[in-house]
Amino acid sequence: MKLPRIHSHRFGLQIIESVPALKQLWDELMDVIASISDQDLIDAFKSAPTVELDDLDGHTIDFHKQPRKKMSLSDAINGLLDRRLTALGWTRQSALFQGEEYSKGTRWKLDFSKTIHSSDAIENDLEDLSITGMAVEVAFNHGEAIAWNLLKPVMAAELNHVEKETNIGAGIGIVITATSDLKKAGAFDGAVGEYEKFLRYLKPMRNQLTVPMVIIGLEPPSTFRINKKNKSQDPNSQKNIGEIEMLSSDQIYVVE
Repeated sequence: MKLPRIHSHRFGLQIIESVPALKQLWDELMDVIASISDQDLIDAFKSAPTVELDDLDGHTIDFHKQPRKKMSLSDAINGLLDRRLTALGWTRQSALFQGEEYSKGTRWKLDFSKTIHSSDAIENDLEDLSITGMAVEVAFNHGEAIAWNLLKPVMAAELNHVEKETNIGAGIGIVITATSDLKKAGAFDGAVGEYEKFLRYLKPMRNQLTVPMVIIGLEPPSTFRINKKNKSQDPNSQKNIGEIEMLSSDQIYVVE
């Protein structure tokens, strides 16, 4: 994928650059994003499941179920991030808190997390031996969930009255979302909260978002787009679906 847009909250990016352990995790994350090609997205779109990683209704992810037709690129991106991050040791759907009441569904879970402990720091000759890590939310869900998506990484780093399952220590929160350009080119639902809207939440929620964070806005693919096909156009479909349209050379997306 093309270089995403990046916004630093409470000096999140500057802290990443100054702490070797966090820089190591950041480089892994950015390398995974950069490794996703347009062809990867096309292949994944043709085979990805329809359930998203962050489903506030408590649906369970299963990347091995039979694929169904879908409308947007959200499943494809989620699936590619999942496979490539977990291959690097990132934990998928890590629970924020201990207890059965917090382990059901995805409401109290992070999409991904990874922590570097003292032993890892020593092995990698890192100067900072304290526990640190990253809490990652992939936020392609309804715009009304923006505040919750922003708060979950905070809860992974702050002290809480409920005993934690995932603790990133003095870490960083990461939110990955779609820019308005990707939302349009990827046929995302109109109600999905885009990158630009996430940024508008940061200032009024500054006192609540006490943990340094980085908001990542993914850009659209360069060589194709997804066109929405209304269910009324397909008598065999109960939902809107998306169709891939390859772009000509004069239609290629260019990000300034």
